[in-house]
Order: sequence, then C-alpha cells, then structure tokens
Amino acid sequence: MSEGEHEPKRRQTRQGRLVHEAVSRFDHHPTAKEVHQALEGEGVGLATVYRQLARLVDDGMLGAVEHMGETRYDTNLDPHAHAVCNGCGDIWDVPLPTILPSMLTPKRLATVEDVDLTFRGLCPACA
Repeated sequence: MSEGEHEPKRRQTRQGRLVHEAVSRFDHHPTAKEVHQALEGEGVGLATVYRQLARLVDDGMLGAVEHMGETRYDTNLDPHAHAVCNGCGDIWDVPLPTILPSMLTPKRLATVEDVDLTFRGLCPACA
C-alpha cells in the first residue's frame, strides 16, 4: 500500500467503491450532488451517495472540508492546506512542507492530529 492510501475499517460495498472512484475522478473537491451526478446511470441514489461519503470519511478513505456552506470531499489524505478563490469559489490543495506541523505544534499539545490552513484570494482567472 503506497503513502496516502488507507485500508478501510470495514468491507467496501459496490456503492462505496463507485462513490470513491467518482470522487477520485474529480480534479477539485466535489459535493455529494456532483458525485451523484457523476454516477448517473449506475443506480446509486442521492441518499446512498451521502451515506457512502460519510462512511468513507469515517473509515479514513476520504477527507472532508466545509466550503461555502457545503461539505466537499477529497481523496488527498496527506497533510495539506487549501487555497480558495474569493471570486469563482474554486478550492484546491496546497502541499505543506513536511516540517510545518512540527514547527507549529503549540507547546501545550503533545501531538498534532490535523492542520486547517486556508489561503484566500483571487485565482489568475478572477484577478
């Protein structure tokens, strides 16, 4: 298993595989509705998509980030920041230097479990 991949906690169902594959095909952080649209013709209902996304996040197979009032899903499970365009609303991953979490660990924390860093500005198309 390569870095960034995680073993599921429970057996993955057909719907779970389809949902995970659909999220993987996006080059941005899709919403549940976008994932559902990508699965048109597969016989997977919207409620099932929501359940499977929640399960995949719970099992550590997907990440989730709140963006513009919606949950967006992410296959990148490595520590990373996000950049958000205030014009068009696009969101994308920004790699973090590996030293950053240890540099920023507050003295009162024994470990860092998550870093939430978002850069906000305008993308080249909106600037």
